Amino acid sequence: MPLRARLQHEPETVQDFEIASDEKYWEGIELLAAGRPGAGIYLMGYVAEMLLKIACFRFDGAQPYDLVAPRLAPSRSWAKVHLHRTDDERYHSLLFWVQVLRTKRALAGRSLPPPVDSRLLQRTRRMYQIWWVQMRYRPDQALPREADTMYDDVTWIRDNRIRLWT
Repeated sequence: MPLRARLQHEPETVQDFEIASDEKYWEGIELLAAGRPGAGIYLMGYVAEMLLKIACFRFDGAQPYDLVAPRLAPSRSWAKVHLHRTDDERYHSLLFWVQVLRTKRALAGRSLPPPVDSRLLQRTRRMYQIWWVQMRYRPDQALPREADTMYDDVTWIRDNRIRLWT
């Protein structure tokens, strides 16, 4: 069976996102180390996106075996009620996912500790200025300092991922 058919046959679970984020993180580092900043940033952006989605879903009680797709539209609907003008960019916006997470935590009376929350927001805003899902259609214009920033910020989120949902 061809790869596409194999992948389409199995819907994504939260655990799939966790495994994929780890694989893509190391692949992104390889690309950055090989002097391919645009490609490395592109993969690292997806890592950040997956980690933020995982944090949102796990905070809502998702288990590793739960499907991802049925959680997307409800997240968008929830955000329309609770967030102001945050475009989900077809579920790819880092700012959207961080705002969903932070707002849900606040409404549940479980905000992140201020230093963690501040770093999360700062790093997500910085990554948002560097990574965009639509960059896949553009020639590489990434600067080395942008690659370094993306690496630092994604690594911080990855290192703190469990803390984001617990």
